[in-house]
Amino acid sequence: MNIRKLLPLFIAALFAMNSHADNRPMGAHIFGFATSFNDSTVYLTEIQYVDSAYIGKSNFLFSRENYSYQLQNYLKSKGIANPTCVTIFAKKQKNIEKKYLKMRKRYEKKGTYQIKFIPLQDFLYTGIMPQESDLNREKIAKQKAKAEMKEAKKAKKEAKRKRKEAARKAATQTTK
Repeated sequence: MNIRKLLPLFIAALFAMNSHADNRPMGAHIFGFATSFNDSTVYLTEIQYVDSAYIGKSNFLFSRENYSYQLQNYLKSKGIANPTCVTIFAKKQKNIEKKYLKMRKRYEKKGTYQIKFIPLQDFLYTGIMPQESDLNREKIAKQKAKAEMKEAKKAKKEAKRKRKEAARKAATQTTK
């Protein structure tokens, strides 16, 4: 077969595989951090691997705020009032360990905070599966941003053209 006929088929297959890969869970290493502004106690969960975590094309954990709500609900059930929770993630174990140690050292060094560690047997994150509508919303937002960028470039080009035209008119009027 002619290579020119096979090349477009190969490229189409490659794009199809790439777009399908986004809809599968990749897994992520996750830990949680929580604090309450009412006292000097901070809470750290152990590093966990959530195999059903979805990470988008932008390397961002899908629905990260809902993972934080899981930790917040756990802490509220333990009687901690108004905890502010953050979920930190990484694809690689090595990277999450660096982030964990950095966070831990930051609060141990100051000495003004009491650190409480939340063991795995007390709290586990559960994976959050995106709905098809969420995936479509992400795709639409990306397309909208791309269109806005295109429109901004077009407007910039038009403004530049008008400035040049105005400069030309001014130059021709001064020569008359």
